[in-house]
Amino acid sequence: MKDFNKKISKSGSITLPAALRREYGLADGERFKITIDGEDGTIMLQRTAGSCLFCGSGNELVVFNGRYVCASCIESMDGQVSDARMAGALKGGAVV
Repeated sequence: MKDFNKKISKSGSITLPAALRREYGLADGERFKITIDGEDGTIMLQRTAGSCLFCGSGNELVVFNGRYVCASCIESMDGQVSDARMAGALKGGAVV
């Protein structure tokens, strides 16, 4: 878990740090659900919508390492890795 100390602006907004946005692939315009625990005051943000890291699609999204990837891109990558394996072109775990 990471901690960031931020203050609320006069308009009531909180800016998420750039490092956090980059790490989780957050883009402007994304939507979040806000949940507040009445007992201890915990406020949780949960991503509710996003787009594919590679093609920008919003359809059939899967979260992988905190980022959205669509089923179509996953299938494409899977096919490329399979083809590279068949051709013996994988070097050090990467497709060349």
